[in-house]
Amino acid sequence: MRVSYQNANLHGGNESTLLRFTEDGTRVCILVDAGDGVDLDELLEPDEYLNAILLTHAHIDHYRSLGANLRHNAPIYVSPATAAVLEQSLPEARKDNDLGDVNAVLEALEPIEEWTAILDDLAVRPVPAGHAPGAAGFLIRFRDRTDPTGVDLPTADNHILVTGDFTVRPCAGFLPIPSAYPFDIDAVFLNASTNESVTETLTDSIETILERAYGGSRVVVASSSLTGVHYAVLLGRVAAILERPLPLTLVGQTARVYEALGLDVPGVETREVFDDPATVVEQGRVAVAGPDSPTRGSAKRLLLELHDDPAAVFVQLATGSADIVSNVRCTTHYYEAQNHPPQAAIDEFVRGLAPTQVVVKHARGYALNQFQCRYDSCFTWGTDDEKVHRLYDDEWVAPGWLGDATVKKIRQKQWEANRDRALDPTVSLRLERQSLEPAAEGVDIEALEATFLASVSNPYAVDSTGSAVTEQSESRTESDDGDTAVAESSPLDDSSTVRARVFGDGGGKTLLQLLERTELSPGELVDVSISRPDDDE
Repeated sequence: MRVSYQNANLHGGNESTLLRFTEDGTRVCILVDAGDGVDLDELLEPDEYLNAILLTHAHIDHYRSLGANLRHNAPIYVSPATAAVLEQSLPEARKDNDLGDVNAVLEALEPIEEWTAILDDLAVRPVPAGHAPGAAGFLIRFRDRTDPTGVDLPTADNHILVTGDFTVRPCAGFLPIPSAYPFDIDAVFLNASTNESVTETLTDSIETILERAYGGSRVVVASSSLTGVHYAVLLGRVAAILERPLPLTLVGQTARVYEALGLDVPGVETREVFDDPATVVEQGRVAVAGPDSPTRGSAKRLLLELHDDPAAVFVQLATGSADIVSNVRCTTHYYEAQNHPPQAAIDEFVRGLAPTQVVVKHARGYALNQFQCRYDSCFTWGTDDEKVHRLYDDEWVAPGWLGDATVKKIRQKQWEANRDRALDPTVSLRLERQSLEPAAEGVDIEALEATFLASVSNPYAVDSTGSAVTEQSESRTESDDGDTAVAESSPLDDSSTVRARVFGDGGGKTLLQLLERTELSPGELVDVSISRPDDDE
């Protein structure tokens, strides 16, 4: 059998690939993801047919050209969860995007969980990938039964792993990509997107949301629907660990995706449609809406509701180039929430698999070049062209640009890596959700416990409606002096002096945590005078 690949949208996101499998005059063409700029009319030869599309997950940069490239009655293989998400997302996404024939795409979706045959000797199956709820990589298994002389031989299976966007940590309880398999992984199509600060951003953004919601602010989180679902699940679980109830409302498309995935998180309610934004954004409640750029949709409506409220908070979780909110009176926070692994995790993943071939995807320019010489025990294809590159022809072949000495050295390293690698026949490749543990997903639970459980007995108590409990309420107000330690608060009809602890919110503002009970109510305006305690205090 002959196996080759061709970059399908090098000048788009470079996440899409056309794979060809040829034997005895029969050719199978498989498109992996259909991102921006894919044009099968230019890629397929006149005598070639599209046999299948493998769609890794329901982020629009991976399915934007699905409708334009669907042909020849090819099925679109997806995980069951991604199929459920797309049934909700595609009709909504086409309102602002040219997605072609969405109805044809929905009819072509074919959820699979086990090996699915394309030919007798060629099959595919999904595996977990982390990254986003429902995301999957794909295994491709093929068997080469003949030697060059045409003699029928019972040879072993070959396996290709297409990672898609992936993480080595779970995502909303959806499993990460497996790091071990019951068989050799001969070739990896490796999405090389990285994020060195993913866990820090996750913890910081969750801390900000909790801090302001528990303080009685009206909080809106703007994100893509899948990211919104991911955060809602984490927030609900973190609140349970802290034993601090946190009311969450998912609205619009985020609510529909949450329901489609069949999730059931304590404290979460869904409002697919709402007439009055004021009923969604209540004090002490977190509302999650989309998109991450609040120029349209539910996020726009909720931002308008918070616009003139200085005590309210608007948090953006951006997965792309979202417009940053400005010229509003409410507090705003912006986080880049791309859920990709750090570089070290990718390196460990590749070395653990010890493949013969690595094809670098979802990278261009400098990032692509960085991978060319990164691994010394496999052939790395970081091509920046749309030529057809042969990976297998009765055996796995080396890139033509490598000299004989280099090829020999890499093959020796391959032998050593495979000798030291142990296969795991017990590993499960099933698409399952596990019991959600925020720490396993990268949330620093100890840091959050130190913030929300320290100093004051139950300082963030809220009742079942999300309102701050007066008897143990914790109130925050802003100060221009970031070094203060004691605050004197003056209610409108009374004056008193209370001790406060100073917190920074990361946005150049200061938050004061009152360490004594007061009669202040969430949202109340107070005058603050600042003094410092004596050193011996």
